[in-house]
Amino acid sequence: MAIVLDRDALLREAAANNWWHTIDFGDGNASVGKKSKSLITAEADAIFRSLDLKGCSVLDVGAWDGFYSFEAKKRGASRVLATDHFIWTEHPHARRNFEIARELTGLDIEDRVIGVQDICIESVGQFDYVFFFGVFYHLLDPISAIQSLSKIAKKGLIVETQMALNFLPWPAMRFYPTTELLNDPTNWWAPNRACVAGLLQASGFERVTYRRHPKSRRGNRGIFHAFKSPLIG
Repeated sequence: MAIVLDRDALLREAAANNWWHTIDFGDGNASVGKKSKSLITAEADAIFRSLDLKGCSVLDVGAWDGFYSFEAKKRGASRVLATDHFIWTEHPHARRNFEIARELTGLDIEDRVIGVQDICIESVGQFDYVFFFGVFYHLLDPISAIQSLSKIAKKGLIVETQMALNFLPWPAMRFYPTTELLNDPTNWWAPNRACVAGLLQASGFERVTYRRHPKSRRGNRGIFHAFKSPLIG
């Protein structure tokens, strides 16, 4: 017997949950996320306007509620794998939010609970594009993560991260041993623009572009598009 999707029940559950992303479910319904509709729309524009995802595969590392996974699919990606570990295990409602959004949007998105340190070609395979949003600065060893993800990305890696030390003319990264960065004990590093660009180039990307995050007035958050070929993007 086919399972009948109770859309009204899902919408009620969605309304009762706490969301990080504002996600459009269709028919005038959406989650109410800490990231407002205007902010997440501006983020999506900054991230996707230079990407042609039609027919491409996408790996979303640190998906949380899944907005960027769903957006990639809406923009023509043939396959999308959403992954998370810390948020989906420490905050199970976020995993449930992803599942609710997937059911309500009807988008075919794969999901897997896996930590960044375990993501490699052997565990997930290769994808045309890899999304790495809001994760870099939460890692004690972000450099190894970038190097690993660079091997998975066949065309490009897009990185969104907290930043610091942009006044320095050379690559640098500041370490935060406790809660100095945004009063969050899981925030460890903030690189400057030169550091991220140099790291991406050293990891095999031929062209790297930078955009200031739409909510960042002081340049303390940025979006980097790294491409394996200078002709992509």
